[in-house]
Amino acid sequence: MRMIVIKQGTDLQALGTRLFGSTARKDNGPQHLQRLNPHIDFKKIEAGTVLFVLDQPRLKTGETNSVSGWVFDEFRAQVSDSIDASATRVREGFATLADERQTINAVLKSAAITRLLEADPDLKPQLEAALQILKQDQQDAKNIEKTLKTLQQDALAQLVEVGKLLG
Repeated sequence: MRMIVIKQGTDLQALGTRLFGSTARKDNGPQHLQRLNPHIDFKKIEAGTVLFVLDQPRLKTGETNSVSGWVFDEFRAQVSDSIDASATRVREGFATLADERQTINAVLKSAAITRLLEADPDLKPQLEAALQILKQDQQDAKNIEKTLKTLQQDALAQLVEVGKLLG
């Protein structure tokens, strides 16, 4: 099995010709590409897309790399680093929201807000509803963080399994 990283947007027909030459229509190269990469829209393959390609006698290997060995290890490291970076950004966003919630709670407990609530009893239910939303947002953030951690672990485990299949 081999892998190619698309450097410039293309489609299945052009990619097939590039990888398999003029025989692309006669053999099953393009069909194998579709079966190995069901997640790809082959009408418009974006730059940066990674595709798996079967080793075939007519395959022009100059544009592809074997997925075993260092190439897959590098790919796995890049995916892992990207997942970690995304998770870090999400966690930083949640930390910012938590800080904002603390600031809001401090303001809502201030003497000025207490006086407003005493002066206008209609504000109290609105404030309680807002506090409930903040509390729910905090719980949602915790649940999302747990889900994110599970997704990270699952993605990395899947990469290990793919590595075993290719190794």
